[in-house]
Amino acid sequence: MSIRWADLHKYSLVYVEFGNPKTDMDCDDATTYTYGLNLGHEFSFRHMAIVVSNDIKASVIAVVPLTSYRDGDENYATNVVIDPMQYGYMVQNKTTIKIGHIRNIDKKKRIKKIIKPFVSKTLKIKIKEAIKRSFE
Repeated sequence: MSIRWADLHKYSLVYVEFGNPKTDMDCDDATTYTYGLNLGHEFSFRHMAIVVSNDIKASVIAVVPLTSYRDGDENYATNVVIDPMQYGYMVQNKTTIKIGHIRNIDKKKRIKKIIKPFVSKTLKIKIKEAIKRSFE
């Protein structure tokens, strides 16, 4: 299925292929890891992410990954917790946006699907505030 790039905007919810963790490396063939290798706590495999770049027409854009909620995630200033009761149209389970894991990606190579072209205005504001806090 091809991606309709006209649907990609700042604050789009997308599926991103972040690559393979280095621990999965079991051969010397670089073609096995077409999306690259990640070290330590870098996000790996396919995750949802939100586009935060101003220039979405560029070939490289910035995204913040989403991950499963863990107790205490809301205690970190750079996390934004999405409760399905508040944002039910977007996620099925309680989810955390990891602003501290902001990452630049090659959009044509890494974005696999545009899930939602836009997120709610309230969530945009929370993401902007968390980005601001993380760089103060």
